[in-house]
Amino acid sequence: MNNDQIGFATELRNLIKAPDAFLLPEVWDVASARVIGDTGFRAIGTSASAIAWSNGYKSHERVKLEELLVVAARVARGARLPVNADLEGGMDRSVGDVKRSVQAAIAIGCAGVTIGDGSRNGAHGVMSIDEMSSRIRAARVAAMEANIPIVITARTETFHLGPFGTSPFQTAIERGAAYMEAGADCVLVSGVEHIQIVERLVHTMSGPLAISIAVSAAPNLDAYSAAGVACVTLGTSLLRSLLGNLRVKVHELASFGHFAHLDRAIPQDELEELLR
Repeated sequence: MNNDQIGFATELRNLIKAPDAFLLPEVWDVASARVIGDTGFRAIGTSASAIAWSNGYKSHERVKLEELLVVAARVARGARLPVNADLEGGMDRSVGDVKRSVQAAIAIGCAGVTIGDGSRNGAHGVMSIDEMSSRIRAARVAAMEANIPIVITARTETFHLGPFGTSPFQTAIERGAAYMEAGADCVLVSGVEHIQIVERLVHTMSGPLAISIAVSAAPNLDAYSAAGVACVTLGTSLLRSLLGNLRVKVHELASFGHFAHLDRAIPQDELEELLR
């Protein structure tokens, strides 16, 4: 039994239950994980979509689970803090597939996993409540069999993907209750940033609520903490922000040919030290 992993899982569980919201930056490789970990964050996650994009997948393609786990393993080995692995959606994966993926995440040292009820970018909508609940139960069984108290986060895509013709708010509440009963520790509702909707979700949800931030116009962490949110994740926001800055820098380079925009580069010796 890995005592460090048990400690990390317990720490992540305590963060979920703490009265104040905590920020979970999501990364796509070891370098991004080390830079973020060096700034004092208490936990990090991997983003399935960020990993996919950084490896050249288009939005309609699905990154293989094995690739997600390879990156998560590298991050977990080098992060020195709790790591939550995004295992993407459960659709098109059997209950057995989900259980094996959680077993693999535990085996590589992860402190938590996130499983969604839809496939990436909405290619197939969302699965039924019963189907998703069966996958959460399988994830919980995997954790119990390994005797590692990992945090299981169930992500619902109802505000993004439907089911259409229903209230996304009410559907998220119904799914959150079912997912918590099935064994989830936290429910992540993606696609919601408006503080009043978030407050309503917190007051109605049957367990800890996590949200994901996609735009800089969202309220700050203190506002979400005051609303009762347990966790704020960044999803693909960090990668997209960095790529946006990269595009500005290379346009300046192409247009003017000067190198002043490189002055914030991390010195090579510092980066090497971070990666040790």
